[in-house]
Amino acid sequence: MMKHEKKPLLSIITVCYNEEKTIKKTCDSVCNQIFRDFEWIVVDGKSTDKTVEIIDRYKTDILISEDNDGVYDAMNKGIKKSRGKYLLFLNGGDYLMNKNVLQEVSILIKQDNKSNDIYYGDLEYGNGDIVTFVKSILDKKFFITKTISHQATFIKKRLFEEYGRYDEKYKISADFDFWIKTIIVGNVKTKYLPVIVSVFDLKGISTNSKLAKKQINERNSILLSYNLINKYQVGLARMKSTLLMVLKRLGLYNYIRRIYRSVVKR
Repeated sequence: MMKHEKKPLLSIITVCYNEEKTIKKTCDSVCNQIFRDFEWIVVDGKSTDKTVEIIDRYKTDILISEDNDGVYDAMNKGIKKSRGKYLLFLNGGDYLMNKNVLQEVSILIKQDNKSNDIYYGDLEYGNGDIVTFVKSILDKKFFITKTISHQATFIKKRLFEEYGRYDEKYKISADFDFWIKTIIVGNVKTKYLPVIVSVFDLKGISTNSKLAKKQINERNSILLSYNLINKYQVGLARMKSTLLMVLKRLGLYNYIRRIYRSVVKR
């Protein structure tokens, strides 16, 4: 990180609460980056363990530790404080893939003349599975059963000013609502980056079985609110999303996908 007179290219926003066992990996991954034209904003939910004590050992640009009304309230606070042209949300426990990844991303964005509103890359799960979007088309059909990951997505800050910040009535899927609002309804410009950006901590709220069901329900509610699906499709989407989530948690998703592709090619 560095203090800027001019606005940095990137703002990395980390939201955390009681992450003393995993926050060091997040901090190391940010502070060890070769690329330096970014600011790092940490919004802690007033942790009661040693999370803030650990973060204090590192150089942050902004550190807030106060009560939050959920993860999206905290992310919105980070957005308000940010100065970067593009924002990346790397929450507690998640970490950047390697020390060169932001350098790779910045080169690709600059080569593209910063002409796209959202750049999205690939993601690795904590169990080693890789989620790639290389052949994905971000259309209505894609979002009915899938989504892109905020841990691997660089969002132009202007979008939050134009479309509003995260809707906090959604406790788990406000980022999904933002994708629908901007990409599908707003038709903003997006581009895939062939880079594994980060590793996703599988202990996050969206991988908890009860909350995972709530996430599916929230996503279907969002799709219904934008008239992208009907109630019949909700049932089918729920079944497919649940199956995909179970396979990913068991580490079987990529294995089954490889078998399917080998059979199709025959």
